[in-house]
Amino acid sequence: MLEMTIDSIRVSPMNYQRVVILKEKDADRYLPIWIGPAEADAIAVKLQDLAVPRPLTHDLLRTIIDTLGGAVSHILVSDLHNDTFYAKILIRVNGNLKEIDSRPSDALALALRVNAPIFVARAVFERSKVVDLRGGQAGQVAVLKQYGLTVQNLTAQLAAHFHLPSPEGVLVSNVEVGSGAERDGLRRGDVIVEAKQAKVRDLHAFASEVSQGGEIPLQVVRGDKRVPLMLHVPVN
Repeated sequence: MLEMTIDSIRVSPMNYQRVVILKEKDADRYLPIWIGPAEADAIAVKLQDLAVPRPLTHDLLRTIIDTLGGAVSHILVSDLHNDTFYAKILIRVNGNLKEIDSRPSDALALALRVNAPIFVARAVFERSKVVDLRGGQAGQVAVLKQYGLTVQNLTAQLAAHFHLPSPEGVLVSNVEVGSGAERDGLRRGDVIVEAKQAKVRDLHAFASEVSQGGEIPLQVVRGDKRVPLMLHVPVN
C-alpha cells in the first residue's frame, strides 16, 4: 500500500465536476479521483477548517463509530474497475478489524475527521491515470487573502484532465463565501485568461496585473463561454 495525503479539491471548468487530488506522501506523484459535489464540500470543509452550524453526514458517522466503541484504523482505495474507484474503511472494534465497503469520497471525508491514514493499493495506483506535477511551477498557488481568492497554475496534464484546450491561464481553485472575489462574480473552476486586456499565461503574469490592486477587468473561461468580469482588489 502507498500512503497518501489529500492535496486539494479542484473543479473541471468544462463541466464543474469535482476532483480530489491525492498526493503520495513520500513522492511528487498525484492521483485524481472524480467525486460528487456534496462529498467535495464535505472534504473541503475539513481541509479549510470551516465551522458548520449542524453536523454533516460524515460528522454523524464519526460520532456513531465513537459511540459504539470503534475507531477508524485507516482507509484504503482498494480497487479500480471501469474507471470507478472502490474503497474500504477499516474500523477496529473490540480488538477486531472490520472492513466496510465505501465510496472513496465518503472514506476520505471520514478519514479527515478522525485523522486516519489514507492508503491506495499499489496495483490501483499503477493502473490509474496518475498525475505527475513535478515539472515547472505546477505546484504553485497564489492566495489573495483580503480578496478571498485562490488561484493556481495549470499544466498540460491538468488541462487535459480538466478538458481544457490549452494550459494557458490560471485556475480559480477557491473563492471564499462572502468575499470580494465572490461579490465580483468569480467562481471556483473559472480559468482566468486575460487581465487588463493582457493575456494571462500563468501565475506570474496574473500576479503582475493584480499586485497593485484596484479595478481590474478580466476575461474568464467558464464552461464553453468567455465571461467578462470587473474585479475590485484591495489596494496594497
